[in-house]
Amino acid sequence: MENSSRKRLCLELSEETMTLYSEVQHVFCAILEKEIVFNAKGFHHLHYKPDGTSRTVEERIYKLKLFPLVIPVIKNATGIYEERDILIPKNRKKGSERIKAKQYALVGLVGIKNPVEIRVIILDIENSQHPIFWSVMKH
Repeated sequence: MENSSRKRLCLELSEETMTLYSEVQHVFCAILEKEIVFNAKGFHHLHYKPDGTSRTVEERIYKLKLFPLVIPVIKNATGIYEERDILIPKNRKKGSERIKAKQYALVGLVGIKNPVEIRVIILDIENSQHPIFWSVMKH
């Protein structure tokens, strides 16, 4: 697929994902016993790396295509695959103060015809009310 077609596909996927994203708002995760919030930080992370640089068009398409599988993984996760303590920038400004957070990786097998293992990253920022959806990838 040529570059302009890839960019068009990326834009269409981004718009579709934004619609779904805004409809979902939050999902209960039984394994974490918490509501997972879908906010602007998580949507931004589908398009940009943690340091603020843009993801490639291919990376964006990859993550956006996987997004519809996020909700079933969060709802049906039976365990936490990985847990990490991290420091993240408080906001998107360069040189921003870093705050403590915890990342949880939930893994689930989704799909009936061609099941695939999906890893969903949940970010729980210290002193925040609810953890947020952060990322998605194949496991």
